[in-house]
Order: sequence, then structure tokens, then C-alpha cells
Amino acid sequence: MGLAMAATMCRRTATSSTLVSSGSGRKPVKKSMKMKTKMKVHIGVVLLLAAVCVTFATFAVSPSAARFNLPGSSRKVLRQLLGDSVSAAISPLVGGEGAGSDHGGSSAEPKEACEEVYGLLPCSSSVAGNTFLMAAYGYLVLVAAQLISEGSELLLQVLDPGLIGGLLLPVLGALPDTLLILVSGVGGTKEEAQEQVLVGMGVLAGSTIMILTIAWGGSLICGRCDLIEKPAAGSRRQSSISSSGSIDGAGGGGGGGGTGVVLIAKDRTLTRPWNIYKTGVTTDEQTRIGAWIMMGSVVPFVIMQIPLMDGASGEYYEQQSKLAALLGLLLSFAGLVAYCAYQVLSPWLQASKIQYARVHYLRTMAIRDLHHLALKNTWGGLVRPDGTPDRDTLHKVFRHFDEDGSGSLSKSEIKGLILGLGIQNQGDVPAETQIQEWMREFDSNSDGEIGVEEFVQGMERWMAQFGGAAKPHQRRQSSTNLESILDGHVDTAKVHLEGLEDGLLEEEGDDDDDDEEEEAPKTPAEIYRHAILLIVGGTLLVAIFADPVVDSITSFSKASHIPPFFVAFVVTPLASNASELISCLIFAMKRRKRTISLTYSQVYGAISMNNTMCLGTFLALVYFRSLKWQFSAEVTIILLNTFIVGVLGGTRRTFQTWLAFPVLALYPLSILIVAFLDYFLHWH
Repeated sequence: MGLAMAATMCRRTATSSTLVSSGSGRKPVKKSMKMKTKMKVHIGVVLLLAAVCVTFATFAVSPSAARFNLPGSSRKVLRQLLGDSVSAAISPLVGGEGAGSDHGGSSAEPKEACEEVYGLLPCSSSVAGNTFLMAAYGYLVLVAAQLISEGSELLLQVLDPGLIGGLLLPVLGALPDTLLILVSGVGGTKEEAQEQVLVGMGVLAGSTIMILTIAWGGSLICGRCDLIEKPAAGSRRQSSISSSGSIDGAGGGGGGGGTGVVLIAKDRTLTRPWNIYKTGVTTDEQTRIGAWIMMGSVVPFVIMQIPLMDGASGEYYEQQSKLAALLGLLLSFAGLVAYCAYQVLSPWLQASKIQYARVHYLRTMAIRDLHHLALKNTWGGLVRPDGTPDRDTLHKVFRHFDEDGSGSLSKSEIKGLILGLGIQNQGDVPAETQIQEWMREFDSNSDGEIGVEEFVQGMERWMAQFGGAAKPHQRRQSSTNLESILDGHVDTAKVHLEGLEDGLLEEEGDDDDDDEEEEAPKTPAEIYRHAILLIVGGTLLVAIFADPVVDSITSFSKASHIPPFFVAFVVTPLASNASELISCLIFAMKRRKRTISLTYSQVYGAISMNNTMCLGTFLALVYFRSLKWQFSAEVTIILLNTFIVGVLGGTRRTFQTWLAFPVLALYPLSILIVAFLDYFLHWH
């Protein structure tokens, strides 16, 4: 249920971007509450109807198999509401006094009576009864996750987005999973905890695999757009230009490798929906970083496997396993702190990167255009045959822009230089800001003007940053080849800047929500109150119904003879993540690079939270209750899925649609792998 953190993924479409572009004064994203409510009701109705159908189908085949116990007080209320005749008719289903008998009055009591949770909530010892209870309790957990998610979203409107988006949202989003894992092993005897902790591992593994496969692959299919070819202007192209003076180009990031082009998804364009090779999605650079962070978060899993790899046994193995659990839980929570810190600081770091990339782009354009200007006026190129800057040419360039002949460039003359080169509107940097940058870089004595030597020395520093533009191995290249090299540097700087900005620039002109109803503005106090009520209410719901969910899964497992891990693996994530999963798919259908990047970033972030906060809680149970670590098969599929999707997401930015199908196939394949490892290889 790591996707609980991504519940806000489909509602806060600009959290990370506006952290940079607008700081804490972000405009909250409007979403239709009616749509969310309808979707939640529809999901609940489907789950409950399915459970009712299974219950009555089982009861029709074998009435004794469909019994579940109600507390005595509940049976009395039932008789009062329905009357004695109706109550007697359904008593074989609910149990208790007056229950009907099978085959001439023989008792139909189950072999092992269940125990009502809190002495109030119903329980069952049958397959059908527990099916109904799992659906009912699971739906309540779903509602709780929704409440927490909506409350967290409200806090974004009144608190610092960096703190909320980076710290509070991930923690609150992972809270339902954490509580389910906690209650699976915190109560009962050690033997009971060892049995029920399988539910906790099922929740952890099931939510992880569901997010990595269904959410990832489904979003790729729903968000696919036409792929178009775009000239490559990456580092490999630059290297090729520098070494040969010709443009060989290189593709990358999803197609066209070695052909000089890359494949890029065209926003909101899908003209060939059935072509799985010429459609796909493109993400931003920051999303790739999230994939690598996700893969790094699996280290505690590996640590827990080390005692098993060592071949230890007996008391020595128990000691090593407990030590590994301690180290793993400490590392998990340290990773949680580091991840939250990264989330909080990431917008600021990204803003710094963008600012530096903009300045670098402007520098490269200025040098290229000054070189063109020098050639046009037959002053010679900026680079001498020996690969060093040509100071004579730089002096001529300086005198060209020194209109008053004062021997220094004023701010107005610098502005004339910028306008003359035609770079005043490049990089989304205003001309005034560019003037300040020139003065900061060139005015070494801070007198408000740039002298000739300051200009020459500053240009030499800028040219040195080109790397290949003034190296000795290029001394025999012609001016034409040098122009190609400079053009390559400009293209590379531009692509780098665009890659950074793609994930963070605030989306404009998005009219997707124009038809949604605008809510009346609320005061900060009202927002605080509403948000706290939602978060506290959701947390209480999870805390109350987490134990019944675990008990119903365990009872269903006993009645059906299906291991509790497999029940929790499929049922719990499906019940608790259904709303968020559907919301993600709807969100991806906007078919924008920005929205698919945010979706995938939240998918990777949800797994990172599973591998830190949720796993840390699970390892705390293993350590403090001295439980056995018997989850090698489960760890295998978690690592397998994480690395397959992680490497895929970390090594490319464009994904063709066909990639969704092998990723989706990982979900059923993971279940088969666990069954094979557990029951055929006995790999515990």
C-alpha cells in the first residue's frame, strides 16, 4: 500500500514544480470532490457486491460453510430488528442460540470458534464469511487512506510546500501500510506473531509489486502519446563533434541510438493508438534520479539475507539474524530521514541547478555569437591556431561595443551588447538579469563598469568552460569546424537546461479542470481544522480496523488453506490502493510529459517509503519479538521487480508502449515465483 503516499499524486499536479517556480505561495490544484466521492463509492459497492455474491453462493452450496459469528449483543439487536421468524431463518448464517442444524438437527458449529475483535466487531471461521469481512474491513481502510491523503493535500495550502510535500506527505501516506504491518506481529504469543507476520510481509510485498507493475505499466498505456524523432544534442554528440569536427550525433533515452535522433513523446497527441512501438511516454531528468534512489533503498533487504547466505544455523544463526534485523531497521529509518531530507531540499537544489544551467546556456550563446560577429567583421576567430583565446580579436570586440570610447563598458553598453547578439530573450532570463550576471562575472573591481582587461579576462574564463573549444588538439581545425563545435556546445547546454526545467516549470494553460466546480475560499484556520480532522479521522480508522483486517486474512487463510502471505499479497493492496490506482491511471490519461513524470516520480517514491518506513517497522517486529526471518522468496521478488523497473526507469527517459506488457506480466509472475520457491524449492 505504498501507493497510499501517491494518493495525492493525482490531485496535487504541481507540488514539486511550484516549490521552485512560486515558492510557498502556490495556488492549490482544484479537483472535483464529486468525482472522487463517486469513484470511492463505486469501488466500495463493487467490493461489497462481490463479497455478498461469494457469501451467498457459498451458503447456497453449503450453509454450514458460510457461517460467521456475531457478538451476543449484535444477535439481540438483529432479532429485535428483523423479528423472531426472520432471525431464526438466518441464524444458521450468523450462529449463536437458535441456530439451525443440518441433517436432522446435528450441530453445525465450526471446529474452531473465532474471537470477535474488541468484543464488538464480527468475525468468521469460514471462507465466505471472511471474504465478506475482508472486503468490508478493506474498504474501511481504503476510506481511511483517502481521508489521510485529502487532509495532507489541504495542508499544502497553508504550510510550506517543501516541508509538507517532502516530509509530511510521504510519512502520512505510508502510515496505513505501517499500521497494518505493525498489528500483524505486535500482539499474541511469539508463535502467533510468527504466523500473523506473514500478513505483514504480504502487505509489504504486495503493495510494492502492485505499484511497480500495475501502476507503472498501466500509466504507460493510459498516458501514451505519439513518439516523434528529435535531433540528439547530448554529450555523445558533443564528443563526436569535438573529436572529428563533424556532426555524427547519437541517440539515446528511448530510441534512435547511434542515428543522431531520439524519440520524444508529443504531448496530447495520439494518432496511432494501436502502434506499441511508435507511441509511449517521456519523463524528465528528475524522475530518473527517483528510480536510482528507489533501487538504493533495498539495501536493508540484502542485509537481512546475509546470515542466510553465510550458511549459519542454530543459535549462531539466530544471533546473526537478530543483529542483521537491528542493522536493517536502523538503516531503514536512517534512509527514511535521508529520503525526507532529500525531498525537502530537492526543490531548492533543483532551482540552483536550473539557475546555473541558464547562466551556462547564456555564456555559451554569447561566446558563439561573438565568434560569429568577429568572423563577420573579418576580425578573425576568438581562438588562435594554438588553441588559446585570441586577445587581439577580443580587444576588437570590446571596442565595437564601447560606443563612447571611454575604455570601459557601462550597463547600457552591456545591454546593447546583449541586444546586438540577440540573446535578450534566451533561457527565460530577462535582459536586466543578464546585465547583472555580466557585471558580476566581469566587473572584478566593482566600479560599476567593465574595463578592457576585465572583459578579456572574463571572456577567457568563459571560453575555458567550453572544454573542447580551446584545446590544443583543435588548433588545426578550420573556422567552420570551430563554429560547429560552438553550435554543439550551445545545443548541449540548451538540452541540459530543458531537461532540468521540464519537471519543474509550472504548467500553464492547463484547462483540464476548467469544468470543475470552484470551491469557496476558506480561511487558514478552517483549512487547518478540516485537515486535522481528516488526518486524525483517517489515522483512527486505520488503527481501529488494521487488526480486524489482519485477523480476517488469517482466518480466511486457515479456512481456505491458502497461505496468509498470498491472501495479503493480493487482497490488502487491492482493497486499500484501488482508489489511488484508478486515480493514477486517470491522471496519466492527460497525456502530458509533466503529468507522467509526476506519476512515475510518485511511484518510485512510494516504493522508497515501503523500503524505509514500512520495512523498518517490519524489521522492528522481527528484532524486538525475536521472530525468524523466513522470507527469502518474498525478498527475491521484491528485489527482482525493483531492479527491473528501476533500471528501466533510471537509464532512459522515453518508454515505448510495448514495455508496459512485460512489466505488467511481472505481477502474476511474481506470485508464481514465490509459490515455486516456497513449495518446490522450500526456499525460506
